[in-house]
Order: sequence, then C-alpha cells, then structure tokens
Amino acid sequence: MTTETEPTVEAWNRLYTLMAQVKEMAPWQWMYESEVFAVQDPESQELYFVSVMGSLGEHFSIAVYLGVRAYYRLLSFAERVGDGASGEELMEIAHLQASFEDREQLTSQDRNTIKQLGLKFRGKMAWPLFRSYRAGYAPWLLEADEVRILSLALEHLLDVAPRFAEGEIDFPEKEDHLFLRALDSDGNWQDRTTRVPPAAPESIDIVIPKESADAMRRLRRSHTILEADLFLMPGMFGERDSRPQMAYIFMVVDKTSGVILSGDPLYVETTFADLLAEVPKRMVQTCLKMQAMPAEIHAGSERVEWLLSSLSSMMDCKIKRVRRLRALDNARDAMFQFFMR
Repeated sequence: MTTETEPTVEAWNRLYTLMAQVKEMAPWQWMYESEVFAVQDPESQELYFVSVMGSLGEHFSIAVYLGVRAYYRLLSFAERVGDGASGEELMEIAHLQASFEDREQLTSQDRNTIKQLGLKFRGKMAWPLFRSYRAGYAPWLLEADEVRILSLALEHLLDVAPRFAEGEIDFPEKEDHLFLRALDSDGNWQDRTTRVPPAAPESIDIVIPKESADAMRRLRRSHTILEADLFLMPGMFGERDSRPQMAYIFMVVDKTSGVILSGDPLYVETTFADLLAEVPKRMVQTCLKMQAMPAEIHAGSERVEWLLSSLSSMMDCKIKRVRRLRALDNARDAMFQFFMR
C-alpha cells in the first residue's frame, strides 16, 4: 500500500478495539445475515449496509457493503443462491469484511500490525482479519479510508445489535426499506427507517468496429454449437506489496470436438465494466477466426447470456443459458490442472 492510503497506528488500534467488543458481544447469536441495517457516512453521505454472519457457528464475520449498488447486488445474489449464483459473484460485490480466523490465515502484514499494536490472540477463530473486496481483484489489506468506514460500521453495530436483541428497534420487512443510522442537523446520530434509493444503472460500453460487424453478417451459417462461459482463474497476479489482481477467462469451446476456440485471460485495466465489455468482442473474434456463424451458443451464466445478446443484431443464431456445459467444463478442468501443477 502507498503511504497516502496506509492506515495510522491510531486508526488500526481503534478498529481492533471495536472488533474485540464485537467478539465479546457476539451479535451472531441473535442476528442473521439477512437482517441488514444501514449507516450513512457523515463525510461522503454514502450508505453502507451492515450484515452479521455466523448464526450457524461456523464463521464469524461482519460484512459492510459499500453503496446502494452493492446492496442490490447482494440481494440479487441471495435470491439466486442454489440457482446458479457463485462465490465468484460475491467477491465482485464491493464490500469490507471483518472476521475471526485461525492464525494461519493471516499474512505477515496482518501479524506485523498486531505485533505493532502489542496485541495477543490465541486459539482457533480468535484472530481478527480485515479485508477489502473489489471486482477483479483478490481480497486485500485495508486502506486508510476503508479502516475508517469499517470502524464506523462496527461502532453502530455495537449500538444497534443490543437494542435489536431487546426488541427496542425493529427492521423493516420490505427489501427496499431499511433501518438507518444517520446524523441529524444538530450532529447527533438518529434512528430512521428509510427507503433504499434505486441504484444508478451500471453502464457497459460494448463497441464492435463496423468492419467486424459487417464481416460477421457475411459469415456462412454452420451446424456448430459453441459453449461459452466467464470464470476466475486460480491464483493472484500483480506486483509485490500492491493489491493483486484476479484473472478471468472467457472460454469458448466447440461442443462436439471439445476444441478450445478462445481462452485468453482478461484483467481489470480500467474498470470491471470494461472487462465485461471484452466478452462479446472476444466472441466476435472467435467467429471471424472460425469463418462461420455458429448454429447456437450455450452460455454458462445469465451474465454471459446477457453480454452475448448484445450481438443479436449481427449474429443470426440462438443464444441461451445452459446449466451444464460438458465440453467447456472438461476444458476448464484440464486448464486448472495444468496451472496447478
């Protein structure tokens, strides 16, 4: 981390102190992950959404989802658990997480911070761990403002959770309404029930060069069925001491032969939306390389199906989601085995 984004010792000490108080209170004994409340940042006016995990006694964690878009993505993910939602999607939702882990899960940077603060922990699930999640990147150490935000969320959790347990406050049942902690005009924190504003639509700018689009329309139709999906590669990439990136693969496989037609890695170079915009471009490149229009494209996820549907004006073929892509799954497994050797 750079000097400008590195938290101060005082900021770390405050966060670890709050985490100790959360552990002692153990809000997961009476709060469920779906019982989310919001805190409004007095500096940015942004809404942060706080969720307590650990009711099953397996993993104790506090997640803070950063902004309205992140909250709605969380709701969408929760609705599709068991119906195609993957852990990869959860990693793409902008959030901070404070959890209790075994010592082996901490990095040397985590242990150095604990040592610098003069703290000691012992036992399983006893070591505080703080991580930042951003789409296209591996979970990483907190920057200064993220420490501030997470501390703010934990402070209000310590206030809200006991009152919720005692029945002094209720959380609205409607998904678009939440219990909110916000400053009033006098600078005092107040309880409110608020309607969550709609999230601004995320723009994905897909631009196919005119010459490529024209060439696509001239392609002969074949009987080929293609399988296509976007997935994360195992491992992390990047320079030492900087936030590591995750590599995505947009893979296209001939369903009949199992031949991989596209499988180069994709990285976040500007924004995650720009990474997604590469998916239909790669499909165009694949078809032009084949010199043929496939009869069908089977997509492994709703997202890939939606991205490829942007090509409907130039691709006269059926694009549909299919839950099981046998040829692609075999190719992906072989690729993973190669990289894990």
